[in-house]
Amino acid sequence: MKLTILIACLMFGTAALAADAGAELFQKAVTEERAAGNLEEAINLYQRVAKEFASDRALAAKALVQEGRCYEKLGQDKAVKLYEQVARDFSDQREPAAQARVRLAALRQDGHAAAPATMTQRRIEITYPNVGPGDTDGRRVVYEDRATGELIYGDIAGNSKRVIFKAKLDDLPGWSPSKDFSMVFLNFSPKPGRPLTLAVVNTGGTGYHEIARLEARPYSWPTWSWDSRYLLYAQSKDGMSRLLRISVADGQTRELLSLKAAKVTAVNFSPDGRLVAYQAQPSSVADPVSQIFVMPAEGGAAQMVYEERLTSMLPSLKLLDWTADGRYLAIASERNGKGALHLLPIKDGKSAGAPVFVRVGDFEEGATTAAGGLIYRSVEPGGAWAVYVASLDANGRPGGWKNLDLPLGNMLNPGPQFSGDGNQIVYSAQYQDVGQTGGESIRLRNLSTGGDREIYHALGYTHCTWAVQQPKLFCAENEMGKTDIFSIAADSGRVERLHTLPGSPLFGPLSSRDDQALYMFRGDFVKEGELLRWEIATQRETVLERFPAGAYGLVSLDERWVVEVDEHRNLKIRPTAGGDWKPLLSDPHAGHFNVTPDGNWLLYHTVDSAGKHGLYRVATAGGEPERLGDFPTNTPDGSLYISPDGRKVMVAAGEYDTVYELWSLENFVPPAPKP
Repeated sequence: MKLTILIACLMFGTAALAADAGAELFQKAVTEERAAGNLEEAINLYQRVAKEFASDRALAAKALVQEGRCYEKLGQDKAVKLYEQVARDFSDQREPAAQARVRLAALRQDGHAAAPATMTQRRIEITYPNVGPGDTDGRRVVYEDRATGELIYGDIAGNSKRVIFKAKLDDLPGWSPSKDFSMVFLNFSPKPGRPLTLAVVNTGGTGYHEIARLEARPYSWPTWSWDSRYLLYAQSKDGMSRLLRISVADGQTRELLSLKAAKVTAVNFSPDGRLVAYQAQPSSVADPVSQIFVMPAEGGAAQMVYEERLTSMLPSLKLLDWTADGRYLAIASERNGKGALHLLPIKDGKSAGAPVFVRVGDFEEGATTAAGGLIYRSVEPGGAWAVYVASLDANGRPGGWKNLDLPLGNMLNPGPQFSGDGNQIVYSAQYQDVGQTGGESIRLRNLSTGGDREIYHALGYTHCTWAVQQPKLFCAENEMGKTDIFSIAADSGRVERLHTLPGSPLFGPLSSRDDQALYMFRGDFVKEGELLRWEIATQRETVLERFPAGAYGLVSLDERWVVEVDEHRNLKIRPTAGGDWKPLLSDPHAGHFNVTPDGNWLLYHTVDSAGKHGLYRVATAGGEPERLGDFPTNTPDGSLYISPDGRKVMVAAGEYDTVYELWSLENFVPPAPKP
């Protein structure tokens, strides 16, 4: 008997070691693919996982799918055979098989990857902050030293650098180097008594001169012509979206375009300077179509060369730049269900065919180089958001913060909310890394056991809150032009549709204490917004307060207070039943606000005079702020939540300064046909 037990234990131990070894090898492959950008080595490692650990069918299927993704990135058709293999031979592995079927459908719709087999990519390692695709060509870079206010030109490796401009720390300009890195554009934000100022300076540090002063901020970042003679600048003024061409030599400005029904979000000169491409996003949710146009650089009629219907609140189409040979426009699109790089053929200013698929990937921003490459920025796996939780002691002070390590891919707030007993949270996840786009997964996490499960798959941007009296959730799902309100049973996942509200999106649902109403904020934070109470049984709306553009409001958990926060981080409260506003906090560094469940305190995040971030509180009755303890993140972006029993605090943080990666893609343009 003892021998049998010993053999069983040895077999179990061997299996466990094998599982650990397989998982370790798989993770090594993921690191080679995503962190190092070494796709060939990643493919070799995924192949080893699938062969050496074939008995672990779940792991083998995952490895084959990831191997297929690598071949997609290289523009090779081998991905199709791998996805077919997973869909056929691993149908019992639900998630990998579903991913394989999604990718097969997308690739078959595209026909085949037309990018050249010599296409290569590499990660650009940069430690400087705020460096975007247009700030480097893979060799040279322009960046700022935030400690000194210096703008610096140098090489990527940091072996050489030159100060080209120095500003006061409270007046650091935006910047953009020309395509040949001979000059840098500077953008000084407007201040009281001073308009927006545009200037240029040589990368040698000489020749600084102002070229224009404008009243309105840009909609899109100004871009250079390839010969460094002009800048394109899209701005909003008097309700119109205007496209301006500005001469670098003398500041002469020419209006190329004026639109009322759409917002210009990206603009680019063609390499020969004859054409301008721009993207127009809809200004109304009534017709949610994003379009790309091409027009003469001297002005004239614009030709629509591509359009894509938006299916959610998240932008799915992005104009990146012209290719260096002028034959294509590089775009990021989710037209086949997943983010990918495509090329739009352009001839004589008109569309010359269907988009050409290049490779799957996250292309947040991009700019082509004079040498023909594409520098693009993507978000690291896991997205830009992190969620932290801590326990609160009897005095409201937080213990150690814990990163929940949720399976996120989010560029927008996951909106986590505590259950009534504080043991579970509900949150929304965007699975950019596993092939799901155009929607979100609504998930439940048990904070005690770590168990995590999907309870609903949403098509639009969705936030949920827990009911107070019942074991269910109330959710608001925003799609283009409407918000669906529904409930989900927390145990069974049963969905009950409650109502559809047309118009501007609704955010942050909060259940009343009797579960008879929801409090929600309506607006897009660009125009005036409103805080409303919506009665579930009668579907009646009551507007509690209207807020100016840039401000938002919420109702406290105990329903005692209405809170307003404006764009300058000024915070005031008033009783929900009505009454005068009372200023409570004015702190330009503050963020992550909420009121404790008893309504007696406002908790918030700010930074002290020594630059240390912390969790603070101030009494809703007024008084001096009090530091409670450390804060888990330095970013002011995000939101704060307190469990209904007041024993836990949770922070959702948009850590945008640290999540972006820069990549260089070479030889991605199909060769020109032979004459």
